[in-house]
Amino acid sequence: MMWNKWLRWGLVALMLVCGRACSYPERAADPAGSEEGTDAVVSIAFLHGRYGGEPFPVRTNWLLRGEVISTDRSGNYYKTLAVDDGTGVVEVKLDAEQLFAVYPPGCRVEVVCNGLTLGERGGVLQLGSASTEGYETDYIAAEEIGRRVRVIAPAEDEGLQPVVRTLETVAVADLGRLVAVDGVQFVTPGVTWCLPDASDASGFADTVCYVEDRMGRRMAVRTSRRAEFAGWIVPDGSGRIEGLLSLYDGAFQLRVIRPDLLYGTMAEARF
Repeated sequence: MMWNKWLRWGLVALMLVCGRACSYPERAADPAGSEEGTDAVVSIAFLHGRYGGEPFPVRTNWLLRGEVISTDRSGNYYKTLAVDDGTGVVEVKLDAEQLFAVYPPGCRVEVVCNGLTLGERGGVLQLGSASTEGYETDYIAAEEIGRRVRVIAPAEDEGLQPVVRTLETVAVADLGRLVAVDGVQFVTPGVTWCLPDASDASGFADTVCYVEDRMGRRMAVRTSRRAEFAGWIVPDGSGRIEGLLSLYDGAFQLRVIRPDLLYGTMAEARF
């Protein structure tokens, strides 16, 4: 009888230990700074696994850590941080401008996910507040930003390093990332990044231009009317273009965030 009693207690204890060990099966390999049973550091790949094609409200104390690979300094990437943790990219939608002053490209941030909503746009995962305007996510209120997104390490001196591709090798796995595409030129030189539009306060309209390679393959380059370089003439040479990669109507497109670089990297003769 005594042996059976101790056996039963031993089984109960084993079940409790197993239950605690299995509480966070997808816990990231480096949960530094988190305590068991409170906040769990998860990866963007893990979050992708929770998104099933429709908005997913997060109700668990998940923390996301990664590097900021975007900048809104040029105005072509609006109220959004792109964060890359090595397993993927998520766009964090924030209702504020000049985010680069607080979250410079290259810094590491921690995002508190509990209470936010997972969604997707252009093939890229998004985190924001619940949306009521037809989009899967909305912007996180300005007064919540400091609590939701915290800088945990400063940017390193070498700055952002893009993934280098060609129009032939760019892939779905690159979506959301900062991508440099070699061997291209603008299809139509001598035009401005954005078309004029007198009806808009900016004087421009959101515009899509195209780059092409020697084989005639093309990729869209989308520029916002809010961009400070909307009225600049596109580079007239060939070489490398860099931007954040997304999908539009099933095709890849780039959003340039550091336009000044392109006038050096696309300075070779046209082909």
